[in-house]
Amino acid sequence: MRGTVMRKALVCLAVALVVLAVGALAVDTGFAIATERSFARALMQSRGFDGESPALLYEPEVTISGFPAIPHILDGHYPAIGITARGVAATGTATFPHNRQPHQRRECGSGAPCRVDVRSRLSDVEVAGSHSLTQPFPPSSSLAVRSATASTTLDSVTVGRFLGIDDLTVNTPAPRGRAGGGGPQDGLLSRTSGVLMTGTVRGPDDRDVKVSVTVDLSIRSGELHLEATGFYDGPEEHSATRVAPEYERSVLDQFTATLSSLPMAWGTEATSARSSGSDLMIEGTPHPQIYSPLLFLDAESVHWMFTCGGKPC
Repeated sequence: MRGTVMRKALVCLAVALVVLAVGALAVDTGFAIATERSFARALMQSRGFDGESPALLYEPEVTISGFPAIPHILDGHYPAIGITARGVAATGTATFPHNRQPHQRRECGSGAPCRVDVRSRLSDVEVAGSHSLTQPFPPSSSLAVRSATASTTLDSVTVGRFLGIDDLTVNTPAPRGRAGGGGPQDGLLSRTSGVLMTGTVRGPDDRDVKVSVTVDLSIRSGELHLEATGFYDGPEEHSATRVAPEYERSVLDQFTATLSSLPMAWGTEATSARSSGSDLMIEGTPHPQIYSPLLFLDAESVHWMFTCGGKPC
């Protein structure tokens, strides 16, 4: 009899401990989600390149590591914070060889906006100033960050609008002799040279012609440069159209351009460029200083702060 009572007591205790553990986990998870939302809302206060208009149209995706969350929130220290801001306006321009403009030139405006995804990852983050469990990231808070990365992704639609090629597609082809390759199993989703682009441009006798070309990617003075190097005839799906030798350069020049003023997190200057599947990506390392959610896309203010009032330090 006493053994039965003891077993029941142990079962009840075990159930109570499980309930408490689940409850504690639920509470901790709730605060973790609220903390990510707090940082996302703080980022929404960031200003655009002009320092006045809102930089973000949509609340960014924020992922904060660290478990359990509550001690990190109270301490104001986080192992890592990942940020993805989608649909960020890109209002720059494309400069072509010899200042030649494509026949279907499309400015990135309200009718056909150019949008990019802006990402950043902050490591070993310390929140300076006042913060609390209910307001872990006030908009005016500053962040001490040990290291950070920044990248901006352009999809094929945005690249096409910059180039004035409405049907542009981007592909990262496999090496020659590897037909059907280039997938994740090959680790070949990224390239800096030989990127495949297909689109309709102005050809001989002012006729539209759909061609596939190879493009090299690079950064020139912090700006993304696309250099068409030839016509593609490899195993990936492409247009087999060729043009007469005397027209080749004029066709390739329509895929050759420098894209300026692409937004990057924390006013970062791009240092490398590559393809990523069907997208193009520029990457860089932000300035190793104090970060603030208000400066996420306020490149003008970042430049002013880190150049000693607009002059080289």
